Amino acid sequence: MKSKESRAIKSMSSTPTRGTTSTATSPRASIAIVGAGPRGISIIERIAAYIGRSGAAVGDSAQFTIHLIDDAQHGAGRIWDTEQTHTLCMNTLAGAVTLFTEPGSTVGAPVLEGPIQYEWIQLLRGEREGIDKPKQELFDAFPPHPSIAKEFAAEIAATVPESNPSRALYGAYLRWALEVALAQLPDGVEVINHRARALNIRSAEDADLIELSTGETVEAHATVLASGWTQPAANAEEEIFANSGLTWIRPNNPIEQDLSVVPAGADVLVRGLGMGFFDVMALLTIDRGGEFIPDHSARAGLSYVPSGNEPHFYVGSGRGYPYLPKSEYHSLPPKANLARLKEVIAAYQDAPEQSIDFGAEVWPAIVRDAYTEYYTTLHRVRPESLTATLEEVLSVIESVAVPSNSNDASALPAALGAALQDLTTEPFELTDWIAPLSKKGVGVADFTTRELTTRIASRLDRDIREAVAARNSPLKSGLWAISAARKPASILGSNGRFIWETRTGAYKEFMTLGQMVGSGPPLFRTRQLLALVDAGLVTFVGDRTSVTIKTPPASSQQEFVMTSGSRAVHSPVLIDAWMHQPDVRHPGDSLELSIANRVTPFIDGGNETGSPATDDETRRTIHSDGSKDPRLHVAGIPTYSQWPDTTISPMPGTNPLMLQETDKVARSLLVTAGVKI
Repeated sequence: MKSKESRAIKSMSSTPTRGTTSTATSPRASIAIVGAGPRGISIIERIAAYIGRSGAAVGDSAQFTIHLIDDAQHGAGRIWDTEQTHTLCMNTLAGAVTLFTEPGSTVGAPVLEGPIQYEWIQLLRGEREGIDKPKQELFDAFPPHPSIAKEFAAEIAATVPESNPSRALYGAYLRWALEVALAQLPDGVEVINHRARALNIRSAEDADLIELSTGETVEAHATVLASGWTQPAANAEEEIFANSGLTWIRPNNPIEQDLSVVPAGADVLVRGLGMGFFDVMALLTIDRGGEFIPDHSARAGLSYVPSGNEPHFYVGSGRGYPYLPKSEYHSLPPKANLARLKEVIAAYQDAPEQSIDFGAEVWPAIVRDAYTEYYTTLHRVRPESLTATLEEVLSVIESVAVPSNSNDASALPAALGAALQDLTTEPFELTDWIAPLSKKGVGVADFTTRELTTRIASRLDRDIREAVAARNSPLKSGLWAISAARKPASILGSNGRFIWETRTGAYKEFMTLGQMVGSGPPLFRTRQLLALVDAGLVTFVGDRTSVTIKTPPASSQQEFVMTSGSRAVHSPVLIDAWMHQPDVRHPGDSLELSIANRVTPFIDGGNETGSPATDDETRRTIHSDGSKDPRLHVAGIPTYSQWPDTTISPMPGTNPLMLQETDKVARSLLVTAGVKI
């Protein structure tokens, strides 16, 4: 029998091992994991923890097969594919991501201590000081392939904890983690890698029969879908766009969008100003030969040297304003002081479904925490900006009553702004960020695109300066409290505990705001954006944009027309720089269609959501009659409406929900497949 190490290395080979077509009469238990990205890796590691390192005897009960199914690179998946351009980077810091459970984690099986990504990079550099011995030993037992250190040499040498690693390098870390996870399995466990797409799942008497794109059929006595982002079926607008004969790049992960069809030097429309936009921007400039060079005379700190192959971007979105850059702390971000929110969570953590009014009970605590952070920082860095004592300011923050229209996220910030206006010369105007293209009720509907671009560019200049100030920026301190509140607030409201009306009102506004101010790009991307604006290659169109197809004035052909207020721009090319949320109500491929009778939308306050309803303890899907599916599990991003934090990478020292979830799934897969643990 081969050693665990040799088997793991074989599993990581470019040509995956192949199993024979399974039959329903096979006596050997089998588990199918559809999706070989971060969750698939963690599920395998947790399976190993339950049957290998848990002390259980490795007998007949541990003689089973794991089918790992994915047509993307196993371990990295599509998003983190190690062969992609190094231009695209993570939105997570090197020192703030792991794939290993830690001592004290809320998991049922023993933890496996492994290096976080930055520690793994340190070990690649030969640095060991400060890294726990178990992590060093695991790294030494499974040394990464020498090609990694060679291919990523410059990046590895330059990485610090607060670096944003390339997605390709994170993919290498994930591939290594998969090798480690596979090696933890007892020798009696067979792992078959299928570099294939799962096309459909048929339910037999005691097993799932999974048809693959290779023509194989896999038998599974327990199945988990851990596929990450899945695309719903096209909506009516998208059907029109797809059949228009124009160049439309549909919503998707940027690395999967065919940007080669974007003509050099063309005017192109872009919908979206979040992370998808910044990725598209980088791919169509840097990866087309353009160069950003340091320029201390430029307000961005950079100048752009065009290649002639980049397009001119006309960009709009719902808010019309780019996500804010992350602060340049020169360290990992500080912990926000969310004292009031923590009190609310303690008071409501055992609340039943549909019992918490987010706008009246949770949002006020978040807002008061944010205003406290802002004015405390302002008092520290510019005390002359307060015309009252800090204690007086904080007292006002605490005493302002929650408005009766609490489901409007702007109501309490507006009330606080009015109450504090005579106490400071630098007020915290949170409402400006809820509606960033408005200022005290004065909008930009009648601005030309040039006027709007000038205004946004000046604010980008300010955003850069505030991000550089970091801890010494009152604005960043206040907004960081909003961002940091997202995870604990979303956990509080999990499984339908927020009243539906407030979930779709104040809570939705809060989460959208938090995404904009807290999940933006690294600072260097905002500098690049401003440099492109100053080079005349980016024009902002505005907020609440709509896109139609028609023949513009002075044109003889139909084009996409993007409109915001009085502004309208047109082009035969439209890039949708964002991604759909998965939606079980609108199956987007044959696999989702095949399980339509085994999933039902999670019901929140009597309303259907796009997420499949799943059992808390197992993540088995729930049927329309309320019963649990006998074999099918769903983990991760598609369950976002029921379970929070599904899109966040596991962060060290936080007892990550993702790893709690994969632990539950692993246990249930084993039990469902009849493996004793």
